[in-house]
Amino acid sequence: MSTIDPRTRRKELLRQKILDVSREILLSQGFAALTMRRVADAIDYSPAAIYLHFQNRKQIAQELCFAGLRRLYERLQSVTAKDPAARLSGYARAYLEYSQSDPETYRLIFMADPQLTKAVFTHRDSGGGEAALRLIVTAFTELHTGSKKSGNKPVELAELLWASLHGLASLRIACSQALTGDEFRLAQLVTEKITGTEEKSHAKMQRR
Repeated sequence: MSTIDPRTRRKELLRQKILDVSREILLSQGFAALTMRRVADAIDYSPAAIYLHFQNRKQIAQELCFAGLRRLYERLQSVTAKDPAARLSGYARAYLEYSQSDPETYRLIFMADPQLTKAVFTHRDSGGGEAALRLIVTAFTELHTGSKKSGNKPVELAELLWASLHGLASLRIACSQALTGDEFRLAQLVTEKITGTEEKSHAKMQRR
């Protein structure tokens, strides 16, 4: 069994420490407060030591974004309903729950800097975002298999749902008073509209 030599282990631990401290700064003070010097001071290292692991604060932010997208994917993956429409409703709720549980990371991924967001989603390591979208696309594909409705392509519907959920999430984070309704209820309404299941849901409510 191979073992990691002490020097490599120390480098890995320092790199993780940089990320942990950067995340704490991000959560408590926001993206603008994340600087290489502030990170160095927090872990009692020289700025030069930080630059051995990361070129700049943007690269640190990218790593944090990748980790955030993996957590988003894990949230969605925990939804296991067999019915695709029910699964999509679960994805919608899980998406909003994630955005509320970690608003600063969500803001960093999607709202802080357009160039950073583009870099994150076009980077070869942004697997969490792609995997999350694939889950939604798969559910729409299953929903429309055997359906007589021609409709839109599953990927288009998946992107429409994601865009709608992002709108709700970002409004809640940036301007909560702009939402007069409960975002989870609004997400359910949007999901039912996109999946075409609002009539079934309405009929079920009437039977109660």
